[in-house]
Amino acid sequence: MSLPRTLFSPAFRARHLGRSFAVIVGIMVFIATFATAAETSLLALGYDWGKTMESRITVEIPAVGDESDMSQADRVQKAIAILRAMPEAGLVIPLSDSEVAGLLQPWFSEQDLLKTLPLPTLIDVIRKPGATLTADQIQDRLRSVVGDAHVDDHGAWLQDAWRLEHGLALVGGMMIVLTAITLFIAVTLLCRTVTASEHETIGLLHLLGARDRDIASHFQSQAERLAWRAAAAGFVIALAVTAALMYCTRHIVDFSTLTPLRWGLLAALVSLVPVGAIGIAAVTARLSVMRHLESLS
Repeated sequence: MSLPRTLFSPAFRARHLGRSFAVIVGIMVFIATFATAAETSLLALGYDWGKTMESRITVEIPAVGDESDMSQADRVQKAIAILRAMPEAGLVIPLSDSEVAGLLQPWFSEQDLLKTLPLPTLIDVIRKPGATLTADQIQDRLRSVVGDAHVDDHGAWLQDAWRLEHGLALVGGMMIVLTAITLFIAVTLLCRTVTASEHETIGLLHLLGARDRDIASHFQSQAERLAWRAAAAGFVIALAVTAALMYCTRHIVDFSTLTPLRWGLLAALVSLVPVGAIGIAAVTARLSVMRHLESLS
């Protein structure tokens, strides 16, 4: 039996049910898109940043007083020579006094005090890919020349950063799951209201010989048309908000480290959100009307 394409349009327009349906889908898509974009960006940036930091070791050579037998410059030059002679050390980069002062500046409210303090010398050691060079090995090699040097592989605070990142990712994942569940429940309640208002029409179609799956397909099509427009609107708004947030935080978070491949993967994952929301809305609408039709038989 052929049914009109807009059979359930009046039911969705009645009491603004279609508008409520669209608003709910749009809001859920906005929340899920924003959460997905934030989570995937966090994971990608955290992974690249973590890999970069894992390859770096910092050597600190404390400043010495005038009573020392060796000047600070000589101590630094000998330490650099030892480090560059190590086969697994790729780059050895000593930081200038201004760079060290810039690192310490946030911890001092009086800048004149910082200028009077003897600053240590920091040396950034970047390991070669696949190298197993450890902080203890560097410490042993430097002990004979610079016994008071401190070597840090950043392992302790990197672990804390990984825990924080995974915790935020878990929260983002829970938000996405809860959003999907909320969308399912809200669409179910709205569809029950629509089918209840069309109880007589559906009963008449049954009497005329319309099959349940044909009625359900038309109901689903109407829900999909409403969901597409709402999902597109929520998706575009979420992208605009995300872009504005990325622009405002560009001085804090360096998004330029993401490769084009990672940007493509992020875009693909985020694009799945509105598609998934439309699918949830359509399937939920179909299940709701099928359950109502089964109660009539």
